[in-house]
Amino acid sequence: MSKTISSATANRAAARRAVFGSLTLAGVLMTFIYYRFVFPWINRWGATDSEVQETLPGDELVAKPTYTTTHVVTVEATPEQIYPWLIQLGVDRGGMYSYTSIESILGLHVTNAERIHPEWQHLKVGDLVRFTPEHYFLNPGPGLWVQQMEPPHVLVFAFGVETQIPEPVTVTWQFVLRPQDDGSTRLILRGQNDVGSGIGAALAKLGAGPWFIMERQMLWGIKERAERMAARD
Repeated sequence: MSKTISSATANRAAARRAVFGSLTLAGVLMTFIYYRFVFPWINRWGATDSEVQETLPGDELVAKPTYTTTHVVTVEATPEQIYPWLIQLGVDRGGMYSYTSIESILGLHVTNAERIHPEWQHLKVGDLVRFTPEHYFLNPGPGLWVQQMEPPHVLVFAFGVETQIPEPVTVTWQFVLRPQDDGSTRLILRGQNDVGSGIGAALAKLGAGPWFIMERQMLWGIKERAERMAARD
């Protein structure tokens, strides 16, 4: 009897080791695929080689970025028709034009604007664009500090917290609107990230995946709204 129990226990232990080994192998394989193929694709989604390689306004803010992303969409509208949507970004203003269902799960309760609001068109250098509501559980809350503005072509933000302008700047959002000969505009969003090296950098790159999902939807949201407005003009 005892031999039967010992044999069963040994079999269960062997099965657990086999499952653990399989999960470990799958995790290693998925991690390899992400860093080898997915992350490089995320880094330059929608961008041409020249757009990835060129120097953009705001690049000088981060001295030694760990990694840089360049995301681009073509918008069938002029910079003048796109820029106002950027100016009213903010969870307490025009929203982030991304997935409100996900933002609601996080307790942000964001409403995305469907029109240009004149009262939100007075952004200036030194202002804070909020990422969280004023009375959110994160205190001080994260946000975007306006660093550079060249309407209607350049809007550069630095990530920080609401109580202090970041110094030095370690993470940026750099919007550049480049008009094309056919009347469309290349909406470029560059992000520079100085997250150090080692485990910190690896974790930041891993977190870039979910962040990219929200950021891509934001660009699509801006594109959709600007094109709808352009079609009415």
